[in-house]
Amino acid sequence: MEPRNEKERLESGCGAVLQGMAGKKVVVELRGDNYVIGILERCDSNLNLYLKTVTVIRDSQKTEEETYFVKGKHIRFVHFEHTVHPTAAIRRCIQGKQAVDQKKNRRLDQKQYDTGKKIIEE
Repeated sequence: MEPRNEKERLESGCGAVLQGMAGKKVVVELRGDNYVIGILERCDSNLNLYLKTVTVIRDSQKTEEETYFVKGKHIRFVHFEHTVHPTAAIRRCIQGKQAVDQKKNRRLDQKQYDTGKKIIEE
């Protein structure tokens, strides 16, 4: 079997959903009941997460960090703030786009990516 490049591995796995959710707030539950809350910057094919504006909760103590790296093998769950449309997230990953801010125009984003039609804002 031929080794695939990083982009192909990312697009063919569940990392595509995470990469498509870049720019959104996430709660990462780690092994050992530790939590990392922040904005997802990017994700690679090994599910390593790069976060910004982070709050780390360890043993009931909070610390604030500007950026944070989470190794994929330490992740138990990744929770999102709102409903996730996996198809739309995968399309954003393939197109190399970041998720739009939910508060800006969530319905427009959902409609555009779920239907596959380009909608032009006026």
